[in-house]
Amino acid sequence: MLLLGAAVGAVLTQREALDRLVDSARQAPWWLVAAIVVLPLLNWLAIATSLWMLTLRYGRVSLPEMITLVGSAWLLNFLPMRPGLVTRLAYHKRVNGIRVRDSAKVLVQSVVLAAVACATLLVAALAAEALAVHVALTAAVPLALAGLAGLVVARFRRDAALLVGAGAMRYADLLLWVARYAAVFALIASPLGVVETVLVTSISQIAMLVPFTGAGMGLREWAVGISAEQLGGALDLALAADLLNRAAEIAAAIPVGLACTALAARWMHRRRHAARPDAPAAG
Repeated sequence: MLLLGAAVGAVLTQREALDRLVDSARQAPWWLVAAIVVLPLLNWLAIATSLWMLTLRYGRVSLPEMITLVGSAWLLNFLPMRPGLVTRLAYHKRVNGIRVRDSAKVLVQSVVLAAVACATLLVAALAAEALAVHVALTAAVPLALAGLAGLVVARFRRDAALLVGAGAMRYADLLLWVARYAAVFALIASPLGVVETVLVTSISQIAMLVPFTGAGMGLREWAVGISAEQLGGALDLALAADLLNRAAEIAAAIPVGLACTALAARWMHRRRHAARPDAPAAG
């Protein structure tokens, strides 16, 4: 919270930069503002789908169930020590019969896939710059290859196909994060280059892995600000960009998290009631 407060203070004390931010936000096109608001919701769906594919290798869980659990954990993980992650693993053990050890394997696999996605996207961005082609062309190649590989291995190994699919969704999740950072930096009229945006996004992902900060609260903002400054940007503008990114994320996480937590609690209540010996028979 001290780091987050320091980031806010660093932006507010720069009067000239603050006036520039306000003017840029007022002149921003509606679709740019809409993208900043909507993209966090797409991140939620992408990461939930990736975790669902990985978890299917160890037990049975439905996609709507996983989307609900990840939505609940999204809000809870803003607290220190990732309580949303702990409760999701406990739910999988109690309701889905998935061992904690297997859920831990899923988490490790997800982090590894995220690292592979970052490296792949950085190579794609560098290739686009070297070949003087649009980055969308080179960035789409890994997704196409993953889709083709998934179709091929699905005929022989279901587990391998699920792993490839989870990797593709993790890559899609990273693309959405890159789009989010591109949008917020464009909104404040301080756009970064493609490679620089990918690097800043990758650093933000690393900062969010630190458990005791709560979704990288404060730490992520400074990591993005300092890295953007090293890449030629302004520290106060970069801090403002990620604070805006954080505000949009929290605005989406609150209603999603509350609704998903209530729904997951209802499911737990029904399952607990159904498991009682004296529970009335259905119908």
